[in-house]
This record gives sequence, structure tokens and C-alpha cells, in this order.
Amino acid sequence: VISYSYFAVPRTCHTQSHTQTVYSHKKKYFSEILVKNIFSILKTQQHTLNNKHYKQHTPMSSTDNPSWAWLGLLKWSLSYHDGTNPNSTPPEMMSAEKKAFLEEVMKHGIINEGERMKEILEELTKQLEDVQAHTHTNIDNNIRMIELLEELRDIVEQIDYARAFVSLQGLPFLLGCASENLIPVNVRAACVGVVSTLAQNNPPVQQALLDLSAVHTLSEIYFADEPTCDPNDDDNSDDDDKIDDDDKIDVNGGDEEAWWNLKGKNVQAINAIVRGHKAAEEAFVNDHVCRLIISRGLGVADGGYNPSRDGIPPVSLVRRCIFFLRAIVCSDFSSRRTVRVFHNCIDRVIFFVVNKAEYEDEDIRQSALDLLLEIMTQRKSVDLIMNRKQNLLPVLIARVAELRKLDGNSEEREWYALELECCEGLIQEIAKGRLDEEENIGEQNVLLLEGRQSEDDFRNAPQ
Repeated sequence: VISYSYFAVPRTCHTQSHTQTVYSHKKKYFSEILVKNIFSILKTQQHTLNNKHYKQHTPMSSTDNPSWAWLGLLKWSLSYHDGTNPNSTPPEMMSAEKKAFLEEVMKHGIINEGERMKEILEELTKQLEDVQAHTHTNIDNNIRMIELLEELRDIVEQIDYARAFVSLQGLPFLLGCASENLIPVNVRAACVGVVSTLAQNNPPVQQALLDLSAVHTLSEIYFADEPTCDPNDDDNSDDDDKIDDDDKIDVNGGDEEAWWNLKGKNVQAINAIVRGHKAAEEAFVNDHVCRLIISRGLGVADGGYNPSRDGIPPVSLVRRCIFFLRAIVCSDFSSRRTVRVFHNCIDRVIFFVVNKAEYEDEDIRQSALDLLLEIMTQRKSVDLIMNRKQNLLPVLIARVAELRKLDGNSEEREWYALELECCEGLIQEIAKGRLDEEENIGEQNVLLLEGRQSEDDFRNAPQ
């Protein structure tokens, strides 16, 4: 009787002239010819084993390369546990020692996510108490806090654990940590990143954050001036608490990149809190300060911000602001007024399409095209784009001609297929020549409650 396992693994037949590898598969029924061939192979293998030049290697051998011992172990395990061993003995009762070992593995080898969240919060609390006491933090402690926050973010990606985290009163902790200037900027950014993960597509968590005025808190962090910190300032710590300069980091985040990263995380978190929540979206649109988050993130100049003086935002922040702008103006809850309120931002996005010199980034260009095309197809308000058609059409037509010259079967053509589709679609929509239709006076007026300001903020947002 030939075991089926023989055909499940490769068998190698060695001859004097060459080596031939034969692969066979399990079959339910074997023809007479196949059986004859099998016995022929077995006979050839037996002859080869008797050859004095044959070098035998066992599956578990790891003398040639010890780093591959794991592969030998896998082969050995499969050969003894594939269920085809005719000499297999019936299972035995587990001994008390093995039971104890299994219970230990089940107890300590399987992580209880709920308990782990508590442990992370406790350890973070201890680390932050040290920061509070010394006003300086060790680099290793800084890295450790970020690792804990990243682990926490991975846990709360699951909706149920995110809601459990809210019940642990973790939201005030994250918002408070993100607002504290003594804490390193990269740690604060990690806290905001966890807030973003918690709120994403999770209405109960969104509401809990709105109840805590999270958007207002994150807006203050976004617009906060970068504080200055002199690492040699003796007033920042007692003499007994001083540490070597090599072990210090600038807790106020002098690194410009870290500050821009914090701003980008704030935009991402506010987007996650607001998006899909009707009352929150309306409050955001009606709040002038909140609208400035997007406009300044796109580099729109205003009375308090000048890109040439204050510096243009980095690519990562611009991408997030375009994504946020699209989520607001193309939302199911948006209106003609919503689109028109963000005309300055949309005009900036048109600039990104017409002028590639400022941001030579394909993602920004593609995001800008996606936004403009969706505005045109939704037709809530298209007057601004139609008024810029003299600037847009020459660029779009030239880009379409350039992309169509690419080889249709090339990877480059496939890479730019979406951009080509968006450019062609935008040209077609502009060519229709449709403008905003006249509407009844007062149709889009915002209903204000008595005593409420037109520039509402999230502390008074309707629930």
C-alpha cells in the first residue's frame, strides 16, 4: 500500500548524468499505467540510494545552514502530523504537567485587549508624571510613550474597543496630553493620531468627542504659536533633576517638521470627528475659525497669514486639507452655501491644477482634480469653476494630449489612467456651460436660534 503522503511532497531522483525532480498530486483513483510508473520511480530511487556517490540529507538536517532550521522543523512536523502515518497511535490523555503548561500559555500568551488598554494608560500616566516633575524627558522614555500610543491606536481600530476606551474615560486624557506644551510634540501628535482612529466611522465616539468640545481643543492646538524653550534655562528644572545634554530633547518641539506633523494630525482628527455628523458639519461650516484650518492648511493668504512670510505648508498637510475640504463641500449634508463659503479654498485648489511649480506632487494634483470634478458633477455650485475655465481648459487639454501619447499597454499609461479620466471628465463638464440656477431668496439662509451668533463654535453645537 502506497501512502498518499508520498505524492504530497517532491521526491528527487538522482542519476549519473542529471537530477530529475518529480512532482505528483493526490488523486482519488489511480489508473493501471500510473501505478506501474510509480513502482518504476520507487525502483529508481532504491537504485540511487545504493549509489556510493549519493549524498543523503535528512529533512531535519540543518548543518549546512543553521538559520534554516525552522524549515526543517516545519517539514518534520508535517511529516508526523499530516494524518497519513499508518503507525499512528490513538491520542492519550493530557498529563497534569501538560495541562498546567497549556493553562499558563492561555493565561499569559493571549492578550486581553481591554486589560491591555488599562495597562497602557497606567504606564503612560507614570511616564507623563515624570515629564511633569522634571520638565525634561529622556529620549528612551519619549520613544516608549510613542510605542505605547501606537499600540493603543492599533487596539482601538476595532469599533468595540474604541467604545470601551471611551468608557475608560480615555478621551479627556488624550486631549489633555495633546494640549500640554511640556510634553514632546511627537508624543502629542501620537495622541491626536489615536483620537483620529477612535472617531473614524464611529458615531458614538464622534458624539462623545463633540460633547468634550474636542474640535475647539484641537483648533487651539492647530493655531498655537510654537513656544520657545531654552534647554540651558535653569528655571526649567531643579539642580538635582538636571541630566546631561546628550539625554535631553527639546520638549517644546523646536523641530519644525514635528510641528507641521502635529498640525496635520489635528486636521485628520477634526475631519474624523466632523465627517458624517450633520450637526457637526454645519457647526464647522458656520465657524470662521474652523474654516481657517483648511484655508491656511492650503496656503490661502489672509489677514493673519502670509505664505511668503510664514512659509508654505508641507505636502502632507496640503493633502489632508484637500481631503477634508472634499469631505465637507461634497458631503450629503452640504449645500450651495457650503460650497460658496469655501470659494477661497476651492480657488486655491484650482491653482494647484493650473500651476504645478509650487507643489510638484502627483497626489496633490490628483486630489485637486477629484475635488473639482465632484463639485461639477454634484452641481451644488459651479460658478467659481466656470469662471476659471479660461485658465483650466488650456492646461487640461494639454495634459490629456500628453497622457494619450503614452503607450496604451505601458505601466506609465496605467499609472496615469485615473488622472486622464478626471481631466477628460472635467473638460466635458465645463463644456456643458451650465451655471448655478437662480434660487428663491432666503432658501439657503441659516436658521439661527435666539441669542446664537452667526459664527457658531463647537462649544454650542447642537447635539
